[in-house]
Amino acid sequence: MLLCHAGAHRLAFLAHEVAAIASPEGRDAASARRAFRMPDGAARVLLSATGGAVGVDTLEIEAEAHPVLPAPPVAVAASGGSLRGFVLVQGRLWPLMGLVDFERFLRGLMGGA
Repeated sequence: MLLCHAGAHRLAFLAHEVAAIASPEGRDAASARRAFRMPDGAARVLLSATGGAVGVDTLEIEAEAHPVLPAPPVAVAASGGSLRGFVLVQGRLWPLMGLVDFERFLRGLMGGA
């Protein structure tokens, strides 16, 4: 699992959904900050196997498996279906996002702006 930050906000992604991690230079990545109504920015970009890209401020790898707690349907709908649930890691809840769906959601936010 990858634990990421977008500003002060936490996000988690399943490692098998991330094909590569890259620097943001020259990448057309949707910034995860958009989900929190913050200006775009990223220090790292998570790339999916299908070519999608999400920029995050920080990331760390969590090697231990954690159970996924269900998300309320209203939160799943508000995230465009990208919220998979929550994981409890390091004593904090992390929203677990689907990388491809989250990128699509972020790009939709950009189009609506």
